[in-house]
Amino acid sequence: MLLRRESTEERDEHIDMTPMVDVVFQLMTFMLFSSQMSGGELVDVPPARHGVGVEESAATFLTLLKPGPGEADAQLLLGHGKGPRATLDQARDAVAEAARNGIHKVILQADGDVPHGKVLEAAAAVSQVEGVTVHVGVQEAANATGAPEP
Repeated sequence: MLLRRESTEERDEHIDMTPMVDVVFQLMTFMLFSSQMSGGELVDVPPARHGVGVEESAATFLTLLKPGPGEADAQLLLGHGKGPRATLDQARDAVAEAARNGIHKVILQADGDVPHGKVLEAAAAVSQVEGVTVHVGVQEAANATGAPEP
């Protein structure tokens, strides 16, 4: 004969979730330490859709070129794509000098193959100069004929 429990007796059954929570935390820790964090995602510069252009004569230009063959980092140039190479400190000094001369706008243009993190790094460096506004250059929008809009 089988033993029967009384139907009036209260059951003291529960599921212990502690081992499951431990496994989940171990999996989360493993994923955190095994994932590769990369800050330099490549971003293509989109064409401009809205906005007002900045007068070129009233702005300081900085250009970021993609790394050349055998180079590890993007090249920062003072000027509109043809100036001398510069470090971030030299670029900040050039922007500060221009600000002292009344030029308070900076146009930062970057090749589409320059990592987004490098553009942000350059923008952060020159924005430390008080009183300047940094504008990121984008491609001019083309009209239906393919020519740039006026």
